[in-house]
Amino acid sequence: MQLHRLSDLGGVRVDGVDLTARRTPEEDRALMTLFNQHGLVVFSDQKLTKRQLVEAGAPFGGTMSNVPVPAADPEAVGLSVLSNRGADGNLVPGDPDRMYGAAGWHTDQGYVAAPNRGKILYGVQVPEEGGMTGFIDGQSTYAALSEDLRSRVEGLHVIQSWDHMRPEASDERKYRQDGEKELTRGRFVDVVYPIVYPHPITGTKVLNFPPMWAARIAEVPGPEGEALARALVEHITQQKFQYWHRYRLGDAVLWDNWRFLHAASGTPGRYARTVWSVALRSSPELGRALQTAAE
Repeated sequence: MQLHRLSDLGGVRVDGVDLTARRTPEEDRALMTLFNQHGLVVFSDQKLTKRQLVEAGAPFGGTMSNVPVPAADPEAVGLSVLSNRGADGNLVPGDPDRMYGAAGWHTDQGYVAAPNRGKILYGVQVPEEGGMTGFIDGQSTYAALSEDLRSRVEGLHVIQSWDHMRPEASDERKYRQDGEKELTRGRFVDVVYPIVYPHPITGTKVLNFPPMWAARIAEVPGPEGEALARALVEHITQQKFQYWHRYRLGDAVLWDNWRFLHAASGTPGRYARTVWSVALRSSPELGRALQTAAE
Protein backbone atom coordinates (compact mmCIF):
# COMPACT_ATOMS: atom_id res chain seq x y z
CA MET A 1 0.00 0.00 0.00
CA GLN A 2 1.44 3.33 -1.12
CA LEU A 3 0.04 6.65 0.10
CA HIS A 4 0.21 9.96 -1.79
CA ARG A 5 -1.15 13.24 -0.48
CA LEU A 6 -4.04 14.49 -2.64
CA SER A 7 -3.37 18.18 -2.02
CA ASP A 8 -2.19 20.67 0.57
CA LEU A 9 -5.73 20.47 1.97
CA GLY A 10 -5.26 16.83 2.97
CA GLY A 11 -6.69 13.53 1.82
CA VAL A 12 -4.69 10.63 0.43
CA ARG A 13 -4.54 8.57 -2.75
CA VAL A 14 -3.89 4.89 -2.06
CA ASP A 15 -2.12 2.78 -4.68
CA GLY A 16 -1.68 -0.98 -4.46
CA VAL A 17 -4.93 -1.87 -2.65
CA ASP A 18 -7.50 -4.04 -4.42
CA LEU A 19 -10.86 -3.53 -2.73
CA THR A 20 -12.05 -6.93 -4.02
CA ALA A 21 -9.15 -8.86 -2.46
CA ARG A 22 -9.44 -10.94 0.68
CA ARG A 23 -7.87 -9.18 3.66
CA THR A 24 -7.07 -10.08 7.22
CA PRO A 25 -8.95 -8.36 10.08
CA GLU A 26 -5.74 -6.46 10.82
CA GLU A 27 -5.61 -5.16 7.23
CA ASP A 28 -9.24 -4.06 7.43
CA ARG A 29 -8.56 -2.24 10.69
CA ALA A 30 -5.63 -0.47 9.02
CA LEU A 31 -7.95 0.75 6.25
CA MET A 32 -10.47 1.98 8.82
CA THR A 33 -7.70 3.79 10.72
CA LEU A 34 -6.63 5.44 7.47
CA PHE A 35 -10.20 6.55 6.83
CA ASN A 36 -10.65 7.95 10.33
CA GLN A 37 -7.35 9.80 10.14
CA HIS A 38 -7.69 11.42 6.71
CA GLY A 39 -11.44 11.47 6.08
CA LEU A 40 -10.87 11.53 2.30
CA VAL A 41 -9.29 8.49 0.66
CA VAL A 42 -9.00 7.67 -3.06
CA PHE A 43 -8.33 4.04 -3.95
CA SER A 44 -6.85 4.01 -7.45
CA ASP A 45 -7.12 1.49 -10.30
CA GLN A 46 -10.12 -0.44 -9.03
CA LYS A 47 -12.06 -2.87 -11.23
CA LEU A 48 -15.38 -3.37 -9.49
CA THR A 49 -18.75 -4.83 -10.37
CA LYS A 50 -21.78 -3.27 -8.74
CA ARG A 51 -21.98 -6.00 -6.12
CA GLN A 52 -18.25 -5.73 -5.42
CA LEU A 53 -18.66 -2.00 -4.78
CA VAL A 54 -21.41 -2.73 -2.26
CA GLU A 55 -19.12 -5.26 -0.58
CA ALA A 56 -16.22 -2.77 -0.59
CA GLY A 57 -17.93 -0.87 2.21
CA ALA A 58 -17.35 -3.74 4.67
CA PRO A 59 -14.05 -2.48 6.19
CA PHE A 60 -15.67 0.92 6.80
CA GLY A 61 -18.72 -0.24 8.72
CA GLY A 62 -20.72 -1.79 5.89
CA THR A 63 -22.99 -0.43 3.19
CA MET A 64 -26.46 0.95 3.86
CA SER A 65 -29.29 -0.93 2.16
CA ASN A 66 -32.07 1.52 3.10
CA VAL A 67 -30.76 4.79 1.67
CA PRO A 68 -33.71 7.26 1.55
CA VAL A 69 -32.59 8.90 -1.74
CA PRO A 70 -31.71 8.29 -4.47
CA ALA A 71 -33.51 5.07 -5.32
CA ALA A 72 -31.53 1.85 -5.08
CA ASP A 73 -30.18 0.14 -8.19
CA PRO A 74 -32.13 -3.07 -9.00
CA GLU A 75 -28.91 -5.01 -9.67
CA ALA A 76 -27.28 -4.34 -6.30
CA VAL A 77 -29.10 -3.34 -3.12
CA GLY A 78 -27.50 -0.26 -1.61
CA LEU A 79 -26.00 1.07 -4.87
CA SER A 80 -27.11 4.10 -6.87
CA VAL A 81 -26.13 5.07 -10.41
CA LEU A 82 -25.37 8.78 -10.90
CA SER A 83 -25.06 9.71 -14.55
CA ASN A 84 -25.79 12.53 -16.96
CA ARG A 85 -26.98 9.77 -19.30
CA GLY A 86 -29.64 8.63 -16.84
CA ALA A 87 -29.54 5.57 -14.61
CA ASP A 88 -30.09 3.29 -17.61
CA GLY A 89 -27.63 5.14 -19.85
CA ASN A 90 -30.28 5.90 -22.47
CA LEU A 91 -30.67 9.68 -22.10
CA VAL A 92 -28.72 12.23 -24.12
CA PRO A 93 -28.60 15.82 -22.80
CA GLY A 94 -30.01 18.27 -25.32
CA ASP A 95 -27.36 20.97 -24.88
CA PRO A 96 -23.73 19.88 -25.39
CA ASP A 97 -22.43 22.99 -23.60
CA ARG A 98 -24.68 22.97 -20.57
CA MET A 99 -23.35 21.57 -17.30
CA TYR A 100 -25.48 18.66 -16.09
CA GLY A 101 -25.43 17.18 -12.62
CA ALA A 102 -24.03 20.19 -10.75
CA ALA A 103 -24.82 20.27 -7.02
CA GLY A 104 -23.94 22.80 -4.33
CA TRP A 105 -22.13 22.20 -1.05
CA HIS A 106 -23.87 19.73 1.22
CA THR A 107 -23.59 16.75 3.50
CA ASP A 108 -25.29 13.53 2.47
CA GLN A 109 -28.58 12.86 4.23
CA GLY A 110 -28.26 16.12 6.13
CA TYR A 111 -32.07 16.16 6.19
CA VAL A 112 -32.30 13.19 8.62
CA ALA A 113 -31.11 12.82 12.22
CA ALA A 114 -28.64 9.98 11.57
CA PRO A 115 -26.86 10.64 8.25
CA ASN A 116 -24.65 8.03 6.65
CA ARG A 117 -21.07 7.68 7.86
CA GLY A 118 -19.65 8.29 4.43
CA LYS A 119 -19.81 7.34 0.81
CA ILE A 120 -17.81 5.65 -1.92
CA LEU A 121 -18.09 7.03 -5.45
CA TYR A 122 -16.62 4.80 -8.16
CA GLY A 123 -15.69 6.31 -11.52
CA VAL A 124 -17.20 4.21 -14.34
CA GLN A 125 -17.29 6.79 -17.16
CA VAL A 126 -14.89 9.69 -16.74
CA PRO A 127 -15.39 12.81 -18.91
CA GLU A 128 -12.63 14.83 -20.53
CA GLU A 129 -14.02 17.98 -18.90
CA GLY A 130 -15.93 18.53 -15.68
CA GLY A 131 -17.31 15.64 -13.68
CA MET A 132 -15.40 16.62 -10.55
CA THR A 133 -16.42 16.19 -6.92
CA GLY A 134 -15.46 18.95 -4.50
CA PHE A 135 -14.65 18.52 -0.81
CA ILE A 136 -14.41 20.87 2.18
CA ASP A 137 -13.06 19.60 5.51
CA GLY A 138 -15.19 20.76 8.45
CA GLN A 139 -12.29 20.25 10.83
CA SER A 140 -10.20 22.71 8.83
CA THR A 141 -12.97 25.30 8.54
CA TYR A 142 -13.59 25.10 12.30
CA ALA A 143 -9.89 25.47 13.11
CA ALA A 144 -9.71 28.54 10.85
CA LEU A 145 -12.67 30.37 12.44
CA SER A 146 -11.92 33.80 13.87
CA GLU A 147 -12.18 33.97 17.66
CA ASP A 148 -15.24 36.20 17.35
CA LEU A 149 -17.13 33.88 15.00
CA ARG A 150 -16.11 30.82 16.98
CA SER A 151 -17.49 32.27 20.21
CA ARG A 152 -20.72 33.32 18.47
CA VAL A 153 -21.55 29.88 17.03
CA GLU A 154 -20.51 27.68 19.96
CA GLY A 155 -23.65 26.05 21.34
CA LEU A 156 -25.91 27.20 18.49
CA HIS A 157 -27.92 24.94 16.17
CA VAL A 158 -28.76 24.98 12.49
CA ILE A 159 -32.14 23.87 11.19
CA GLN A 160 -31.44 21.60 8.23
CA SER A 161 -34.31 21.24 5.82
CA TRP A 162 -34.96 19.04 2.78
CA ASP A 163 -37.22 21.79 1.44
CA HIS A 164 -34.35 24.29 1.59
CA MET A 165 -32.74 22.46 -1.33
CA ARG A 166 -32.42 24.80 -4.29
CA PRO A 167 -35.17 24.44 -6.93
CA GLU A 168 -32.69 23.96 -9.78
CA ALA A 169 -32.37 20.35 -8.65
CA SER A 170 -35.74 19.77 -10.32
CA ASP A 171 -34.01 20.03 -13.71
CA GLU A 172 -32.16 16.82 -12.90
CA ARG A 173 -35.24 14.68 -12.22
CA LYS A 174 -35.17 12.78 -15.51
CA TYR A 175 -31.54 11.77 -14.93
CA ARG A 176 -32.42 10.03 -11.65
CA GLN A 177 -33.72 6.51 -11.15
CA ASP A 178 -36.97 7.69 -9.57
CA GLY A 179 -36.69 11.42 -9.95
CA GLU A 180 -40.30 12.48 -9.45
CA LYS A 181 -40.46 10.71 -6.10
CA GLU A 182 -36.87 11.37 -5.02
CA LEU A 183 -37.18 15.15 -5.13
CA THR A 184 -40.71 15.56 -3.74
CA ARG A 185 -41.07 18.62 -1.54
CA GLY A 186 -42.00 17.97 2.09
CA ARG A 187 -40.59 14.47 1.98
CA PHE A 188 -38.57 14.84 5.21
CA VAL A 189 -39.23 16.61 8.51
CA ASP A 190 -36.79 19.42 9.35
CA VAL A 191 -33.94 18.47 11.70
CA VAL A 192 -31.81 20.42 14.15
CA TYR A 193 -28.02 19.95 14.22
CA PRO A 194 -25.28 21.55 16.31
CA ILE A 195 -23.29 24.05 14.26
CA VAL A 196 -20.18 22.69 15.98
CA TYR A 197 -19.94 19.09 17.14
CA PRO A 198 -17.18 16.66 18.13
CA HIS A 199 -16.60 13.99 15.51
CA PRO A 200 -18.25 10.80 16.85
CA ILE A 201 -15.07 8.75 16.30
CA THR A 202 -12.11 11.11 16.68
CA GLY A 203 -13.62 13.76 18.93
CA THR A 204 -12.13 16.56 16.81
CA LYS A 205 -14.49 19.53 16.43
CA VAL A 206 -16.28 19.89 13.09
CA LEU A 207 -17.96 23.02 11.73
CA ASN A 208 -21.35 21.94 10.38
CA PHE A 209 -23.31 24.39 8.23
CA PRO A 210 -24.19 22.69 4.90
CA PRO A 211 -25.48 25.44 2.58
CA MET A 212 -27.85 23.13 0.68
CA TRP A 213 -29.77 22.21 3.84
CA ALA A 214 -29.09 25.13 6.23
CA ALA A 215 -32.42 26.96 6.46
CA ARG A 216 -31.77 29.11 9.53
CA ILE A 217 -30.07 29.30 12.93
CA ALA A 218 -32.46 28.08 15.63
CA GLU A 219 -31.46 30.43 18.45
CA VAL A 220 -30.88 33.58 16.38
CA PRO A 221 -33.96 34.63 14.39
CA GLY A 222 -34.42 37.49 11.97
CA PRO A 223 -31.77 39.65 10.30
CA GLU A 224 -29.13 38.88 12.93
CA GLY A 225 -29.42 35.15 12.29
CA GLU A 226 -29.44 35.66 8.52
CA ALA A 227 -26.25 37.73 8.74
CA LEU A 228 -24.57 35.09 10.89
CA ALA A 229 -25.61 32.37 8.45
CA ARG A 230 -24.15 34.33 5.54
CA ALA A 231 -20.91 34.84 7.43
CA LEU A 232 -20.63 31.11 8.08
CA VAL A 233 -21.31 30.16 4.45
CA GLU A 234 -18.81 32.77 3.20
CA HIS A 235 -16.18 31.40 5.59
CA ILE A 236 -16.78 27.72 4.85
CA THR A 237 -16.90 28.00 1.06
CA GLN A 238 -13.74 30.04 0.59
CA GLN A 239 -11.65 28.77 -2.31
CA LYS A 240 -8.73 28.01 0.00
CA PHE A 241 -10.75 25.25 1.69
CA GLN A 242 -11.95 23.56 -1.54
CA TYR A 243 -10.38 20.46 -3.03
CA TRP A 244 -11.85 19.34 -6.37
CA HIS A 245 -11.16 15.76 -7.35
CA ARG A 246 -10.77 14.99 -11.05
CA TYR A 247 -11.50 11.30 -11.48
CA ARG A 248 -9.29 8.78 -13.16
CA LEU A 249 -11.01 5.71 -14.54
CA GLY A 250 -11.25 3.21 -11.68
CA ASP A 251 -11.00 5.74 -8.83
CA ALA A 252 -13.02 4.76 -5.77
CA VAL A 253 -13.40 7.93 -3.70
CA LEU A 254 -14.25 7.45 -0.03
CA TRP A 255 -15.08 10.33 2.28
CA ASP A 256 -16.26 10.92 5.83
CA ASN A 257 -19.73 12.48 5.69
CA TRP A 258 -19.58 13.44 9.38
CA ARG A 259 -16.61 15.66 8.60
CA PHE A 260 -16.70 16.79 4.94
CA LEU A 261 -19.01 18.83 2.77
CA HIS A 262 -19.02 17.87 -0.88
CA ALA A 263 -20.32 19.29 -4.17
CA ALA A 264 -20.49 18.33 -7.85
CA SER A 265 -19.07 20.49 -10.64
CA GLY A 266 -21.41 19.17 -13.31
CA THR A 267 -20.39 17.80 -16.71
CA PRO A 268 -20.83 19.32 -20.20
CA GLY A 269 -23.63 17.56 -22.07
CA ARG A 270 -21.26 16.42 -24.82
CA TYR A 271 -19.49 14.07 -22.39
CA ALA A 272 -20.79 11.03 -20.53
CA ARG A 273 -20.10 10.89 -16.81
CA THR A 274 -21.20 7.93 -14.69
CA VAL A 275 -20.32 7.01 -11.13
CA TRP A 276 -21.67 4.29 -8.92
CA SER A 277 -22.38 5.27 -5.34
CA VAL A 278 -22.76 3.43 -2.05
CA ALA A 279 -23.34 4.92 1.39
CA LEU A 280 -21.78 3.65 4.60
CA ARG A 281 -23.89 2.68 7.60
CA SER A 282 -24.54 5.14 10.38
CA SER A 283 -25.32 4.79 14.06
CA PRO A 284 -25.13 8.02 16.10
CA GLU A 285 -27.75 10.71 15.61
CA LEU A 286 -26.04 14.00 14.90
CA GLY A 287 -29.36 15.83 14.71
CA ARG A 288 -32.90 15.65 16.06
CA ALA A 289 -36.28 16.01 14.38
CA LEU A 290 -37.51 19.57 14.84
CA GLN A 291 -40.66 18.49 16.70
CA THR A 292 -38.59 16.40 19.12
CA ALA A 293 -36.12 19.24 19.67
CA ALA A 294 -38.94 21.60 20.57
CA GLU A 295 -40.48 19.34 23.24
